[in-house]
This record gives sequence, structure tokens and C-alpha cells, in this order.
Amino acid sequence: MSVLTKVQRDGFRDNGFLIYGPLLAAADAAAIGERIDALADAGRVRIRLEPNADDLEGVSRRDKAWQLMNVAKADDVIAEVTRRPDILALVRELLQTEQVSFLQDQVLMKPAFHGSEVSWHQDSAYWTHVPPQVDPPAIVTCWLAVDNVTEDNGCVKMVPGSHKFGVLPHAVGGHNLLHVEGVDLDSAVPVVLPPGGVSFHHSCTVHGSAPNRTPNRRRGVALTYVRNDAVQTD
Repeated sequence: MSVLTKVQRDGFRDNGFLIYGPLLAAADAAAIGERIDALADAGRVRIRLEPNADDLEGVSRRDKAWQLMNVAKADDVIAEVTRRPDILALVRELLQTEQVSFLQDQVLMKPAFHGSEVSWHQDSAYWTHVPPQVDPPAIVTCWLAVDNVTEDNGCVKMVPGSHKFGVLPHAVGGHNLLHVEGVDLDSAVPVVLPPGGVSFHHSCTVHGSAPNRTPNRRRGVALTYVRNDAVQTD
């Protein structure tokens, strides 16, 4: 039985992303946020700090964190989110297969006032150059909002239809981030979500996000899934 409407399925096929909207209760999103903050404070997971972290005075370790990797391996609450039947049902339908596997997770944090940008890129550009390499790029990410996500505090923006061109050339910029080349970004669509809201995007969809200059935090969890018939090599 389909869990998506025809409009949603066609939109994902044509645009490479789907802004689904509310899925988790706000209280569940808040609980996830508490676990994320605890991990950022404790340093029990791989953490990438804000690019200007050394210059931030009077800022907690938590609010210097920009990215946390593989959080589900360190926290049972977040691990359970990766196995939620409603998320898996949506991913299976978007990938058009019953056989999917969880690939990885990451948390992207934009603290109030200084949360930095995420450069325009395709996820598959990273998975082409660094492990785990996946071929073909039959990968979908569920982006889960922990906080209220707005254009002002640095929501993700997606370039419609950019997934149709395969993996595009990227340049390596500061802090080893990849930057897509030769893409018109004027059509980018903001993904505005409430706490507990989700969006989905194909791994070849070009996306990025602006800095957070507001007094409101912006945290999101990216849960990535892959078709079982895709080949993963390290």
C-alpha cells in the first residue's frame, strides 16, 4: 500500500527532493535534541567544530559543534529513530524497493548567531571520493528537523532537478568541504520545517544552507539509506 500520494512521488522523481512536513511529535524532537546536546558536550562521537571555533569566546563546547557523525552508534534513542517504520516506509517508496539498508547518520548544528554555512554540494560527490563509496548512487536521506527551521536560521535549500545529471564536478574548498561547480542556484527551494518535520532528498540533488545569524538554534539529523542492490566498497 502506498504511503505517498502521486503528487509526492512525481515531485520527488522530477525534483529530487520531497518536503514531507511534520512526522515526529515535537516532544520526540526535543528528546532527540537533548541527546544530541549531551553527545556534543561529552565528545563521545566524531565532532567537526565550527570553522571559527578558536575565535569564539564564552561559547560552550556544545555550541562550537558544527557536525556530529554516526550518532546512532552512540545513542539508543537516535538509533531507534533510524528504524522507525514510518520513515522506512517512506524511504522504501522513494527508492522503489523493499530492500533498503541504513548507511549512516550525521547531525548538522547551527548555533545561534554563529552557525556557519554548508556549501552547495551533492552527497554522492562525497561518497564517490571517500568511503563508503556507493554505485549506483541509489541513496536517499531523510532530514529530520530538531528545531524550528527557517530561512533566517539557515534551512537547507534544494536545487530542483539537479539529481538528473549524475555526480557533478566539485572543487575542494576550506575545511575539506566540496563545492559543486557549474550549477545555476537561482531556482533553489528553501526547506522550511517545524520541530519533528522531515524532508527527503536524492544523493545527487544539489543542496546547501546559509549561516545562522538569528538568536535561535538550528539542528537537524540526516539519516541516510541505500538500496540493497547498490554496491558499497571501502
